[in-house]
Amino acid sequence: MDIRRVQMTGGSSFIVTLPKEWAESIGLKKNDPLRLSPQQDGSIIITSADTDTHSTYVTKMIDVNGLTDPDLIFRMLVGAYMSGFSLIEVVSSARLSNTVLDVVGRMTQMAIGLEIIEEYDSKVVLKDLVDPSEMKMGKSLERMRVLVRNMMADASSALKNDMMSLVDDIIARDSDVDRLAWLITRQTNMFQRDVGLLKKIGMDHSEITMNYTISRFVERIGDHTVAISDNSRHLIGNPEFKDTRAEASRLCDLVVAMFIKSLGTVGSNDPKVASDCVNESRELGEAAKSLNKYGVGKDYDVALAINLITGSLRRICEYSMDISELAINAIMGRDDKKTKK
Repeated sequence: MDIRRVQMTGGSSFIVTLPKEWAESIGLKKNDPLRLSPQQDGSIIITSADTDTHSTYVTKMIDVNGLTDPDLIFRMLVGAYMSGFSLIEVVSSARLSNTVLDVVGRMTQMAIGLEIIEEYDSKVVLKDLVDPSEMKMGKSLERMRVLVRNMMADASSALKNDMMSLVDDIIARDSDVDRLAWLITRQTNMFQRDVGLLKKIGMDHSEITMNYTISRFVERIGDHTVAISDNSRHLIGNPEFKDTRAEASRLCDLVVAMFIKSLGTVGSNDPKVASDCVNESRELGEAAKSLNKYGVGKDYDVALAINLITGSLRRICEYSMDISELAINAIMGRDDKKTKK
């Protein structure tokens, strides 16, 4: 850390010198303008006013020579996308295999805004066509909330109304939740590196971090909803499990209501409401254990499915607790800022 003393010039102006190494690294010269961006925590960020970093394309090259595992290639593409690279080049010394091309095609279908702009025998170039400042994180998070809420409601309906057709549909919709979670992760990484983008969207680092963290919770709740639906296959279509399905559906309805209530505490100014939501989520998670009694004396596969459904319901309650606790932290953080003033 480089600490410099504030000096006074002209009897009224404060000045501080800039590190020479930093100035030279960005090509700063005499009379060049600088952008000063005050932060809510009292700090200030200095950047070159002539630098428009979010319009600069940063390229990530992925060499797939010798790679035959499609899952590894896909994960590398996902990692490059979520890291915030604007251009991703997939290259090989030989002709790209059909496996690689299939993975690249699947990636463009999964990732929001990513398209193939160049394709050759040994290279494919992917470009992000979305302006990160145009895709609001709050709207993406709200869409995730709606998707997961509807998935959970349909999981309950599938159990209650004995509808296998809903199960596959719920599982398919989870990919939309994942796509939005990837986008939010990507934006978080980009905003943390680019002060200009952060200023353009009118958010600070704490808000960005909170949105990202909540999106991770919501994504995992979506995953557990898929698990509930998948394990429901062992109960749906058999009249013997009517009571089990009814109880599981009842608990699903309570859990989805708690999930929505926990998200409602975010942005609130009342820590008591959020704290009550934490307690209610904990109590509901304990109450969900009652579902396990329906697995006593059943075949192994059925008993295991009931146990896994119970576990997923409890995990959703725990994530709802996490969201409410995060809301309390945000509330107290805002109170601290007001106190400083």
